[in-house]
Amino acid sequence: MLKIYELNLNNIECWKKKTNTASSKTVFVKDKIDSFTLFLDKMGNPKSMPKNDGSYFIDLITGRVISLLEEENFWVIEPSGIKVEKSSLKKGNKTLDKAAKVLNQSYDQYASISEDVEFNTYFCNRVALRESIEEIPLELVNQEIVNVRKGYEEAQDYVKRFYESKFSPYDFMCLFTAINASQKNFAFNRDSLIKFIRSCKSNKQFSRVLNDIHLKNNGLFDYSNDLDEAIQKLKMAGILYTVSPETDESICIFENTPMAKLIKDRLDYFDEMVSFIGEYKEYVSDMICSNHKQFNKKI
Repeated sequence: MLKIYELNLNNIECWKKKTNTASSKTVFVKDKIDSFTLFLDKMGNPKSMPKNDGSYFIDLITGRVISLLEEENFWVIEPSGIKVEKSSLKKGNKTLDKAAKVLNQSYDQYASISEDVEFNTYFCNRVALRESIEEIPLELVNQEIVNVRKGYEEAQDYVKRFYESKFSPYDFMCLFTAINASQKNFAFNRDSLIKFIRSCKSNKQFSRVLNDIHLKNNGLFDYSNDLDEAIQKLKMAGILYTVSPETDESICIFENTPMAKLIKDRLDYFDEMVSFIGEYKEYVSDMICSNHKQFNKKI
């Protein structure tokens, strides 16, 4: 359901894109906007986006996403940093009709002004503060955008390097091993497990326990470095073993496995793993029956 608002901008200062008459080049200069209206659809604070002290909005005309942060009696348009009085944001009469009219009749003008208000002012402020200039060439602003994006991407990469999974592939194998052992099942096939995981991921099943298990394909079959690493750790801990290198896909579980220790810190995922193992057993059983039928047909 759309939550449509009008944000009325009156006598605000921002950096506006203009053409320098002497050089015929596009530049940004600080200027005032007497009157302009942004047409916005309120998103709130979706879980997929960083939490902030206001709400996210989609510009109905351009599709750009901005946020309005609360600061005493003002809304702050982010990322530009422009402040407007709280009374400027309201549900207007026939707002959707007004937005449709702008979209059809004056899109280019709206898109240009709204871009200056919503985003360009932020980059211009950075350049102006650093270079101490009052007229900013377009190329400097474009370069600033590139630099900010690069910095953001590097920050994201940095965060990813220190990402700690809530339920890692190692957690998965610990719980998978413990529950199988508790059910007196002391062996499993790694390859069939990976095939079943692929099937579950394709059907968006058991995402809580499978989210951080990443699968790859070498053109012939699926494999998972994450899962192999977890299995290797449990081998080194004396919990899993293989009979011979030639059959490394057949994984055995030592009967004296410390089940309680493996389950203890992973109880929140216990029920889902029980269900996963139950369906995995059915999958293996169906696969064996299918292979047996095909073998009989060949005979």
